[in-house]
Amino acid sequence: MHLLRHLLLAVLWLCPHLAAAQTVEFRLERMRPGLEASEKSVLSGALDGQFDAVAQATLNTLDRDTWFRIIPSSDWRSDSPPVLVVQQTRFQRFTVFPSGGGRPTTLSALQADFPGGQTRGVLIFPLGDGFRAGQPLYLRARFEGSPTLLVPRLSITSYDDARATAIMHVRLSASCFAALMALALCAMCVWLIVRERLFILYAFLLGCQGLYVTLITYDAYALPGLGALVRYGVRPTFLFAVLACIAAVSFARIMTNADQIAPRIAWLFRAQQSLFVLLLLVMLATPYRAIATLSAIGNVLIMASTMTIVAAGVAGWRHGSRASAFFLLAWLVMQGFTFARALCETAGLQSSNLIVYGFPLSMVGSGILLALGLADRMREMRAALRDAQARAHTDALTGLLNRRCILERLDAARTQFRDNGEPVSVLFVDLDHFKAINDHHGHLAGDACLREASRRLLATLRHSDAVGRYGGEEFLVVLQGADRTAAAAIAEQLRAALASAPVQAEGAQIDLTCSIGVASTGSDALSGEDLIARADAALYAAKRDGRNRVALAPDSSLVAPDPAQNEGAHIDRLSHPPLCRTPR
Repeated sequence: MHLLRHLLLAVLWLCPHLAAAQTVEFRLERMRPGLEASEKSVLSGALDGQFDAVAQATLNTLDRDTWFRIIPSSDWRSDSPPVLVVQQTRFQRFTVFPSGGGRPTTLSALQADFPGGQTRGVLIFPLGDGFRAGQPLYLRARFEGSPTLLVPRLSITSYDDARATAIMHVRLSASCFAALMALALCAMCVWLIVRERLFILYAFLLGCQGLYVTLITYDAYALPGLGALVRYGVRPTFLFAVLACIAAVSFARIMTNADQIAPRIAWLFRAQQSLFVLLLLVMLATPYRAIATLSAIGNVLIMASTMTIVAAGVAGWRHGSRASAFFLLAWLVMQGFTFARALCETAGLQSSNLIVYGFPLSMVGSGILLALGLADRMREMRAALRDAQARAHTDALTGLLNRRCILERLDAARTQFRDNGEPVSVLFVDLDHFKAINDHHGHLAGDACLREASRRLLATLRHSDAVGRYGGEEFLVVLQGADRTAAAAIAEQLRAALASAPVQAEGAQIDLTCSIGVASTGSDALSGEDLIARADAALYAAKRDGRNRVALAPDSSLVAPDPAQNEGAHIDRLSHPPLCRTPR
């Protein structure tokens, strides 16, 4: 309930005017092309016969100076004065001449001296007191800069409704810009720590999208330092759009692992990236009036890259990549609006409010979903790293610590003994008659015996004890905090556990016993190597006395190791301690 309340408050904040806006229907007429008309002749009505009705309240193909006549269908019946609202403009300078000889108003979304208190994305023209049904008002659209594929939309509404629309426009633009920039900043901070290339691409992508959103809504020019971009017209918008596409293609190729799972799609990504770079270079060197043509080419490339990105996401998802599934979901949300917007601009169609305002919101939603996808990818990478570390520390057959790791544990136990005198004991465990088991039952049966012996050792030992496979059928147990007497008792428990029941392997019941040699810091051992050697000697005594028994190394007094002893060299000596070559 709390979440629903917060969402409702957010919607109310973004959309302060939810009631149905009061509008007036009107007939839109356009002066026939090719006519040279002065302002005086048009406003006098002398050329009214040269206007033809248009089907929709949109201003199509504004590639030259054009006159429009707007004829209201009804009188104005609201206390709030009527205004003409023009949206989705870019390179046109509009002048509105109200009915009854009212004062004309001239506005352009890209004019440097834009009046304060208004937003460039929603141009508001007062219509004065002479607004009457059937009384025409005139609109002059003067072409400035480059031809554009955008179709400006007209509406006649109240000043209060127009202001509410402008407020919603500004709040939506500012919120999307702030959200995208916040996500980009967070990604940059993460990149500074983990140095993962995906995060810098993600930050660059969201940064370009944020600037693009605030440029297409014209609110960027009100931000500190960005007002100077007005003089460059549409070039900054085009620049950040293409840079976002380049970053998106690179991000998609890495996120979906296309190079490994779909080489052909990866080739398409590289080709599209090269085309976007070429398009950007051409735009920088192209005359201003040709940018609309480049924009159309860019829209076609965007639609093609959208389909390629979706194909890559599906391919990664089918290969079991959770990151690709997140990416596909995020990209479908945004690319649906991107595709629709590009299609409307390319075809010269009017974009609905759903597309106009859903487009920046979809970028924010996709950014959040992509952040979840990146987090999931990092989780998978950490899991893979932990798995690799575990494989590096464990024996593949038995799951116990491997030789080097158990020797490191012994070295750590000796450090504790050196620091606080805590006793350390070592058990050298060797399976009896293991060669005969391999010879009579096969190596698979021998492997099964090793795995079962490992399971019984782990089940019997304490949590503080460490056991590792030393080599072949030999195991090394490190008992920290156990003196000679405690170690002997634990060794007897291990021997009994291994001999407690036959092992079922390869259709046979195999009796399993072991011999154990025990050495502790109560002996003359001055190093880990000495402890292992003494435990090995005790193991030989157990073998010699008939196997399936525990033998203890002779006890003697011990002086704690010298703290100045080179511990770094010690572990290298433990890596290959001497082994007795006598058959066991």
